[in-house]
Amino acid sequence: MIFLKLFSRRWWLPTVIILLGMALLAWLGFWQLDRLAERRAFNSRVAAQWKVEPFNLNRETLPGDIEALAYRRVQVQGRFDYANQIVLKNQSFNGTPGVHLVTPLVLENGQAVLVARGWVPYEQSKPEAWPPLQEPADGPITGFLQESQTVAGAELPASPQTEWFRVDVGAIQRQMPYELLPAFVYWLPEPGRAYSQLPVREEPIELSEGNHLSYAFQWYIFALILGFGYVQLVRQQERRTASPAATVPLPNRSDDNQVDLPTLPHQV
Repeated sequence: MIFLKLFSRRWWLPTVIILLGMALLAWLGFWQLDRLAERRAFNSRVAAQWKVEPFNLNRETLPGDIEALAYRRVQVQGRFDYANQIVLKNQSFNGTPGVHLVTPLVLENGQAVLVARGWVPYEQSKPEAWPPLQEPADGPITGFLQESQTVAGAELPASPQTEWFRVDVGAIQRQMPYELLPAFVYWLPEPGRAYSQLPVREEPIELSEGNHLSYAFQWYIFALILGFGYVQLVRQQERRTASPAATVPLPNRSDDNQVDLPTLPHQV
């Protein structure tokens, strides 16, 4: 049987190597399934948080742990302070370079929260191009809360800046005339808002399962192909070994190759 051949003295070491390779490929398949389960759990958590009533920043106090509000919508109302607006550099939209406008929204209690209002092309990244992009804060805006983007050991600017690489609330606080909330708001697109309207606002979260399931099937198929191919190789080699060897007949000695000795005359 082929199974016995696989573990014979001739084939046991290659067989063990192939089995280890198949086990590795199968493990990669299970790993992708684990990632799929994690992705589904994450999607369920986000979907559940999204359905909760928005957290009102005007009436409620932020919890000490901002993570408690992760992926939950928030609402806030106030007036935009365009005089202290900043931009986030090196932002792109569909491959087009630009910036994100970040504007303080001043609340009734005198505090303010930074609001990422959306993307504009690089041509409109300078302060002189910002006035046409101002928006009236007629009612509460809806977004989701983001933690301050701090970097340990980063050098703080010595003077006020209009261009930043991240929303580091603590660093930006130094150039603001009011107290900032310790997080910022990512403004979500309003219903009916044109997709191309500036500043461009996008849905920041895409709830999809990715390609984990298809990747898992691929790894399993690779494992089967490796095992099946190896079995066929062993079967083919064993058949060759078992078949009788072709013999090449040796040439017979021909009489033509014999040397006739001369006949001596009889002496009387």
